[in-house]
Amino acid sequence: MDEDVLTMAPARGMCALLDWPAEALGPDSPLPLAWHWLYFKPAARRSTLGPDGHEKRGDFLPPIPLPRRMWAGGRLRFPGTLRLGERVQRRSTIASIRSKEGRSGSLIFVRVRHEITNERGVAIEEDQDLVYRDASGAGGGSSKPPPEPAEWSESFVADAVTLFRFSALTFNSHRIHYDHPYVTGVEGYPDLVVHGPLIALLLLDAGA
Repeated sequence: MDEDVLTMAPARGMCALLDWPAEALGPDSPLPLAWHWLYFKPAARRSTLGPDGHEKRGDFLPPIPLPRRMWAGGRLRFPGTLRLGERVQRRSTIASIRSKEGRSGSLIFVRVRHEITNERGVAIEEDQDLVYRDASGAGGGSSKPPPEPAEWSESFVADAVTLFRFSALTFNSHRIHYDHPYVTGVEGYPDLVVHGPLIALLLLDAGA
């Protein structure tokens, strides 16, 4: 069980990243959907980080030997509301571990389940799917262009500065998001990788 206080500083930082005015949120404002990712930050010591910037496994996450780890997807439910300034708790469990063979070799999927509560009860239920894979082969996959014509669209340019700032706000030291020589030369991606949580957060904001 982890505990945190929904302080203003991370929310102000996220407002700045999204180019919102500083007064967009204030004390006791409802926390925008998915902004809980700005809290409950990992506090891994520098000496416990691997060469990719991730914390070494074997504490909460299982000691899976495959070297590459990424956020593969997830599901969110919001049965309640979080408000800035309040104290909240998060209970995390390993819901499942499964393996499969993909085009790039062995893959292991770990599902982590989070439940975030406040004094009013459960506010967020979340499943996070993490994928572990071998280091061989390029990390980039094929992508499809968006369908045309779109009934509605909204653009957001996630440049290198934006990705660095989101990494800093979430204390995410995975180098694929901000270290261009590493992500292209070591992991084989064509460019910096946009955080999955950032994409989800932007989609939720666009649909609000």
